[in-house]
Amino acid sequence: MLSSLLNGTATKATVLGSSNSAVWLHVGEEVVVISAGEGARLPNSVHLATEPGKQALDRIDAKTEVLIGNGRVTMGTVTVTVNRWWDPRPSLSPVSVAELAVNLEDLPSDLPEIDTSSLRRALAVRSEGGLLHASRSLLGRGPGLTPEGDDVLTGAVAAARLLGEATGQEKAVAFIGAISEPLARLAGSRTTAFSAALLRMALRGQVVESAGNLLRALAGRGNVAANHIELTRLGHTSGPALAAGIVLGAESLIQ
Repeated sequence: MLSSLLNGTATKATVLGSSNSAVWLHVGEEVVVISAGEGARLPNSVHLATEPGKQALDRIDAKTEVLIGNGRVTMGTVTVTVNRWWDPRPSLSPVSVAELAVNLEDLPSDLPEIDTSSLRRALAVRSEGGLLHASRSLLGRGPGLTPEGDDVLTGAVAAARLLGEATGQEKAVAFIGAISEPLARLAGSRTTAFSAALLRMALRGQVVESAGNLLRALAGRGNVAANHIELTRLGHTSGPALAAGIVLGAESLIQ
Protein backbone atom coordinates (compact mmCIF):
# COMPACT_ATOMS: atom_id res chain seq x y z
CA MET A 1 0.00 0.00 0.00
CA LEU A 2 2.59 2.56 1.10
CA SER A 3 4.97 1.92 -1.80
CA SER A 4 2.20 2.30 -4.38
CA LEU A 5 1.12 5.61 -2.87
CA LEU A 6 4.63 7.00 -2.60
CA ASN A 7 5.79 5.81 -6.00
CA GLY A 8 2.61 6.73 -7.83
CA THR A 9 1.36 10.01 -9.24
CA ALA A 10 1.21 12.82 -6.70
CA THR A 11 -2.12 12.67 -4.84
CA LYS A 12 -3.67 15.11 -2.40
CA ALA A 13 -3.94 14.02 1.24
CA THR A 14 -5.49 15.59 4.33
CA VAL A 15 -4.03 15.90 7.82
CA LEU A 16 -5.83 13.81 10.43
CA GLY A 17 -3.59 15.00 13.26
CA SER A 18 -0.06 16.07 14.10
CA SER A 19 2.47 16.52 16.88
CA ASN A 20 6.16 17.39 17.01
CA SER A 21 6.99 13.72 16.38
CA ALA A 22 4.31 12.48 13.98
CA VAL A 23 1.77 13.48 11.33
CA TRP A 24 -1.19 11.30 10.34
CA LEU A 25 -2.27 11.73 6.72
CA HIS A 26 -5.50 10.50 5.13
CA VAL A 27 -5.33 9.67 1.42
CA GLY A 28 -8.29 7.86 -0.10
CA GLU A 29 -9.13 5.03 2.31
CA GLU A 30 -5.57 4.79 3.59
CA VAL A 31 -3.64 6.48 6.38
CA VAL A 32 0.07 7.29 6.13
CA VAL A 33 2.12 8.22 9.20
CA ILE A 34 5.17 10.47 9.03
CA SER A 35 7.14 9.91 12.24
CA ALA A 36 10.40 11.11 13.78
CA GLY A 37 12.54 10.08 16.72
CA GLU A 38 12.35 6.68 18.38
CA GLY A 39 8.66 5.96 17.82
CA ALA A 40 7.30 2.60 16.69
CA ARG A 41 7.93 1.62 13.09
CA LEU A 42 4.38 1.16 11.85
CA PRO A 43 3.55 -0.76 8.66
CA ASN A 44 2.14 2.43 7.12
CA SER A 45 4.82 4.85 8.29
CA VAL A 46 7.59 6.90 6.76
CA HIS A 47 10.22 7.18 9.49
CA LEU A 48 12.44 10.24 9.52
CA ALA A 49 16.13 9.95 10.33
CA THR A 50 15.92 12.95 12.62
CA GLU A 51 14.83 13.95 16.11
CA PRO A 52 11.27 15.09 16.87
CA GLY A 53 10.69 18.70 15.91
CA LYS A 54 13.61 18.95 13.48
CA GLN A 55 11.24 18.74 10.51
CA ALA A 56 8.79 21.21 12.07
CA LEU A 57 6.09 18.54 12.15
CA ASP A 58 4.33 20.41 14.95
CA ARG A 59 3.63 23.26 12.53
CA ILE A 60 1.55 21.02 10.27
CA ASP A 61 -2.19 21.20 10.83
CA ALA A 62 -5.48 20.45 9.09
CA LYS A 63 -5.04 23.43 6.77
CA THR A 64 -1.66 22.30 5.44
CA GLU A 65 -1.60 21.32 1.77
CA VAL A 66 -0.24 17.80 1.39
CA LEU A 67 0.83 15.81 -1.67
CA ILE A 68 1.99 12.17 -1.67
CA GLY A 69 3.68 10.63 -4.70
CA ASN A 70 6.68 10.70 -7.00
CA GLY A 71 8.84 9.33 -4.16
CA ARG A 72 8.10 12.08 -1.65
CA VAL A 73 5.63 13.60 0.77
CA THR A 74 5.19 17.37 0.62
CA MET A 75 3.47 19.01 3.59
CA GLY A 76 3.41 22.76 3.09
CA THR A 77 7.06 23.81 3.28
CA VAL A 78 8.23 20.41 4.57
CA THR A 79 9.31 17.78 2.03
CA VAL A 80 10.15 14.20 2.97
CA THR A 81 12.00 12.07 0.41
CA VAL A 82 12.06 8.29 0.73
CA ASN A 83 15.58 6.83 0.56
CA ARG A 84 15.22 3.35 2.03
CA TRP A 85 12.43 0.80 2.38
CA TRP A 86 11.58 -1.90 4.90
CA ASP A 87 9.10 -4.76 4.50
CA PRO A 88 6.31 -4.70 7.14
CA ARG A 89 5.40 -8.29 6.25
CA PRO A 90 7.77 -10.40 8.36
CA SER A 91 9.32 -13.46 6.76
CA LEU A 92 8.73 -16.45 9.04
CA SER A 93 10.63 -19.71 9.11
CA PRO A 94 8.64 -22.93 8.65
CA VAL A 95 7.57 -24.25 12.05
CA SER A 96 5.65 -27.33 13.17
CA VAL A 97 2.43 -27.05 15.12
CA ALA A 98 4.12 -28.84 18.02
CA GLU A 99 6.98 -26.32 18.06
CA LEU A 100 4.53 -23.44 17.90
CA ALA A 101 2.62 -24.85 20.85
CA VAL A 102 5.81 -25.00 22.91
CA ASN A 103 6.73 -21.43 21.98
CA LEU A 104 3.27 -20.22 23.08
CA GLU A 105 3.51 -21.72 26.56
CA ASP A 106 2.80 -19.23 29.38
CA LEU A 107 2.00 -16.33 27.01
CA PRO A 108 -1.29 -14.60 27.92
CA SER A 109 -4.06 -14.32 25.34
CA ASP A 110 -6.67 -12.57 27.53
CA LEU A 111 -7.17 -8.96 28.58
CA PRO A 112 -9.07 -7.88 31.71
CA GLU A 113 -11.52 -5.55 29.95
CA ILE A 114 -11.97 -7.36 26.62
CA ASP A 115 -14.06 -10.51 26.07
CA THR A 116 -12.29 -12.45 23.33
CA SER A 117 -14.28 -15.69 23.65
CA SER A 118 -16.32 -15.11 20.47
CA LEU A 119 -13.20 -14.26 18.48
CA ARG A 120 -11.44 -17.34 19.82
CA ARG A 121 -14.33 -19.63 18.80
CA ALA A 122 -14.68 -18.09 15.35
CA LEU A 123 -10.98 -18.52 14.57
CA ALA A 124 -10.95 -22.08 15.90
CA VAL A 125 -13.79 -23.25 13.62
CA ARG A 126 -13.02 -20.75 10.83
CA SER A 127 -16.48 -19.26 10.77
CA GLU A 128 -16.72 -16.13 8.61
CA GLY A 129 -20.06 -15.16 10.16
CA GLY A 130 -18.72 -15.83 13.63
CA LEU A 131 -15.63 -13.71 13.05
CA LEU A 132 -17.68 -10.78 11.75
CA HIS A 133 -20.01 -11.10 14.76
CA ALA A 134 -17.04 -11.11 17.14
CA SER A 135 -15.48 -8.16 15.32
CA ARG A 136 -18.60 -6.04 15.81
CA SER A 137 -18.13 -6.24 19.57
CA LEU A 138 -14.40 -5.49 19.36
CA LEU A 139 -14.06 -2.77 16.73
CA GLY A 140 -13.95 0.71 18.24
CA ARG A 141 -13.85 -0.63 21.80
CA GLY A 142 -11.53 1.48 23.90
CA PRO A 143 -10.01 4.98 23.59
CA GLY A 144 -7.36 6.28 21.22
CA LEU A 145 -6.43 6.16 17.55
CA THR A 146 -6.23 2.35 17.81
CA PRO A 147 -8.84 1.14 20.30
CA GLU A 148 -7.86 -1.88 22.40
CA GLY A 149 -10.44 -4.15 20.78
CA ASP A 150 -9.09 -3.28 17.34
CA ASP A 151 -5.55 -4.12 18.42
CA VAL A 152 -6.59 -7.57 19.65
CA LEU A 153 -8.34 -8.26 16.35
CA THR A 154 -5.39 -6.91 14.35
CA GLY A 155 -2.92 -9.15 16.16
CA ALA A 156 -5.16 -12.20 15.85
CA VAL A 157 -5.73 -12.03 12.09
CA ALA A 158 -2.08 -11.25 11.37
CA ALA A 159 -0.96 -14.25 13.44
CA ALA A 160 -3.52 -16.57 11.87
CA ARG A 161 -2.36 -15.56 8.40
CA LEU A 162 1.41 -15.49 8.90
CA LEU A 163 1.76 -18.42 11.30
CA GLY A 164 -0.81 -20.31 9.24
CA GLU A 165 1.61 -19.98 6.32
CA ALA A 166 4.59 -20.94 8.50
CA THR A 167 2.86 -24.09 9.76
CA GLY A 168 1.58 -25.02 6.29
CA GLN A 169 -2.10 -24.67 7.21
CA GLU A 170 -3.58 -23.60 3.89
CA LYS A 171 -7.18 -23.60 5.17
CA ALA A 172 -6.32 -21.11 7.90
CA VAL A 173 -4.62 -18.81 5.40
CA ALA A 174 -7.54 -19.13 2.97
CA PHE A 175 -9.97 -18.29 5.78
CA ILE A 176 -8.22 -15.00 6.52
CA GLY A 177 -8.13 -14.24 2.81
CA ALA A 178 -11.87 -14.90 2.49
CA ILE A 179 -12.79 -12.72 5.47
CA SER A 180 -10.48 -9.83 4.54
CA GLU A 181 -12.83 -7.80 2.35
CA PRO A 182 -15.97 -7.98 4.53
CA LEU A 183 -13.92 -7.37 7.69
CA ALA A 184 -12.20 -4.37 6.13
CA ARG A 185 -15.60 -2.92 5.16
CA LEU A 186 -16.90 -3.47 8.68
CA ALA A 187 -13.88 -1.78 10.22
CA GLY A 188 -14.34 1.22 7.93
CA SER A 189 -17.71 1.94 9.52
CA ARG A 190 -16.99 1.07 13.16
CA THR A 191 -13.60 2.47 14.15
CA THR A 192 -11.07 5.20 13.39
CA ALA A 193 -9.62 5.59 9.91
CA PHE A 194 -6.12 4.97 11.29
CA SER A 195 -7.08 1.78 13.10
CA ALA A 196 -9.06 0.48 10.13
CA ALA A 197 -6.01 1.03 7.91
CA LEU A 198 -3.81 -0.97 10.30
CA LEU A 199 -6.34 -3.80 10.35
CA ARG A 200 -6.43 -3.93 6.55
CA MET A 201 -2.66 -4.22 6.52
CA ALA A 202 -2.72 -6.95 9.19
CA LEU A 203 -5.10 -8.96 7.01
CA ARG A 204 -2.30 -8.91 4.41
CA GLY A 205 0.27 -9.88 7.04
CA GLN A 206 1.78 -6.40 7.45
CA VAL A 207 2.37 -5.35 11.06
CA VAL A 208 4.27 -2.96 13.32
CA GLU A 209 7.93 -3.93 13.63
CA SER A 210 7.77 -5.20 17.22
CA ALA A 211 4.78 -7.42 16.36
CA GLY A 212 6.77 -8.84 13.46
CA ASN A 213 9.62 -9.62 15.86
CA LEU A 214 7.29 -11.60 18.12
CA LEU A 215 5.82 -13.51 15.19
CA ARG A 216 9.30 -14.42 13.97
CA ALA A 217 10.23 -15.61 17.46
CA LEU A 218 7.10 -17.79 17.66
CA ALA A 219 8.25 -19.39 14.41
CA GLY A 220 11.64 -20.16 15.95
CA ARG A 221 13.77 -17.11 15.13
CA GLY A 222 14.38 -15.06 18.25
CA ASN A 223 13.68 -15.02 21.96
CA VAL A 224 9.93 -15.34 22.51
CA ALA A 225 9.85 -13.88 26.03
CA ALA A 226 12.04 -10.89 25.17
CA ASN A 227 10.10 -10.03 22.02
CA HIS A 228 6.79 -10.44 23.84
CA ILE A 229 7.92 -7.96 26.48
CA GLU A 230 9.14 -5.56 23.78
CA LEU A 231 5.72 -5.58 22.10
CA THR A 232 3.79 -5.09 25.34
CA ARG A 233 5.69 -1.83 25.88
CA LEU A 234 4.25 -0.33 22.69
CA GLY A 235 1.94 2.62 23.37
CA HIS A 236 -0.47 2.83 26.29
CA THR A 237 -2.73 -0.12 25.51
CA SER A 238 -1.79 -1.13 21.96
CA GLY A 239 1.18 -3.33 22.84
CA PRO A 240 -0.51 -5.64 25.36
CA ALA A 241 -3.61 -5.88 23.15
CA LEU A 242 -1.62 -6.68 20.01
CA ALA A 243 0.41 -9.28 21.91
CA ALA A 244 -2.73 -10.91 23.32
CA GLY A 245 -4.25 -10.99 19.83
CA ILE A 246 -1.16 -12.58 18.32
CA VAL A 247 -1.17 -15.31 20.95
CA LEU A 248 -4.90 -15.88 20.46
CA GLY A 249 -4.50 -16.12 16.68
CA ALA A 250 -1.55 -18.49 17.06
CA GLU A 251 -3.47 -20.68 19.50
CA SER A 252 -6.23 -21.12 16.90
CA LEU A 253 -3.70 -22.99 14.77
CA ILE A 254 -2.96 -25.63 17.41
CA GLN A 255 -6.52 -26.57 18.42
